[in-house]
Formats: sequence, C-alpha cells, structure tokens
Amino acid sequence: MGGGLQNRAKVTTMTGLAGGRGQARFREANPLDAPNPKFEVGQIVITPAASAALEASGQTLAELLIRHQAGDWGDATEQVQAVNEQGLAHSLNLQSVYPVVSGQRLVVVTNRERTMTMIHVEPGGR
Repeated sequence: MGGGLQNRAKVTTMTGLAGGRGQARFREANPLDAPNPKFEVGQIVITPAASAALEASGQTLAELLIRHQAGDWGDATEQVQAVNEQGLAHSLNLQSVYPVVSGQRLVVVTNRERTMTMIHVEPGGR
C-alpha cells in the first residue's frame, strides 16, 4: 500500500492551556516527508509536555512519525501491536510508544479516520 500515499500532514502544537484558561493557540509547522508510509497521519497535534520532552531528548517529531507511519510501534505492548496490525486493514486507531532520553515515553495515536495524530507523554511517566 505505502508507495501511493501522499503525506500532507500539518503539525500543530497546543499551547496556552496552563492556568485553567482553556484557550489553545496553535503553531503549524511544515508537512512531513515520510518514505513509504503505511497510512496517513492527518493533522498532527502535540502537547506542550511532549514537545518539551522531545526537544530535551534531541529527537525530532519527524523521526517518531516516520517510525509510526512505517508500522514500527516502538514499545507498544504485544496486544496493542496486534490491534495496530488489524487496524491497518480495518481502520482502527493506531498507537505507538517511544521512549525518550529523559525516561519519559511518548504516545503517538492516529485516529481511525486517519485525519489526526496526537502525541502526548504517557500518563504516569516521569
């Protein structure tokens, strides 16, 4: 399937959510250029905590998303990986988990419609 997909992703960073204001400002970045993606990621939304963890690790968002789109589910459990494999064929949510240098783990979830991918720090992480 991979070769025919065009990756038209747009990256959005959520900001301004602290302090209970409830307002979000969004910052957009350039689309990704993932080679041979297995699926579209749609709009990409990353939480401020995930963005900070990624920046501190020296890794890039593109690195994570390229792995995610290639079907490299990282540290996701075997059960989640099995659901992901079914999800590629049957339009289910897709989830990957990637550790960063700080010891935190970033969770990447693409919705079943392939219109949005959310990146956040795994709950309970440091």
